[in-house]
Amino acid sequence: MKKRTGILGVLIAILVMAVGYAAITAIPLQITGTGTIVPDQDNFQVIFVDEDHEITPATSPATLTAEIDPSDETKATLSVTGLNMTNETATFTFVVQNISPENIIADLQAPTLTFTNEEYFDVTAELGAETEIGVGEEATITVTVRVKKATLDDITSDITVTVNANPVLG
Repeated sequence: MKKRTGILGVLIAILVMAVGYAAITAIPLQITGTGTIVPDQDNFQVIFVDEDHEITPATSPATLTAEIDPSDETKATLSVTGLNMTNETATFTFVVQNISPENIIADLQAPTLTFTNEEYFDVTAELGAETEIGVGEEATITVTVRVKKATLDDITSDITVTVNANPVLG
């Protein structure tokens, strides 16, 4: 009986040690952290790609120029000189394109416009039919400068047209 008690005691001791060893060696390992996406402006690009202009009436002596800034294709300029008759108009049409490398739609907002001489000039700006352009698609912005009344002096007006292109995930 003593032998059995001794063997039973040894077995219990081994069992206790095995459970104790297992409890001691179990270590939970956890990894925590964060993931962050940082927007890159290069993933959203809308630029001017073409420009055109015309004058009404076609017999006008006015000179029109329009051009895209070669160093920053998000900027374009227009110039009209020599307008001299009431209701004579110069119309400029600019084409913009979404050249984004990602699938981001350009949502074009209504043009905002300022000009410095409302007494002699009327200036309007409007978007074409397409106001949401996907990658590779184009839209137009048309600016019209109209003479409200003739003058005997040289009159100038500074013109600024801004169309915001807001990114929308496609």
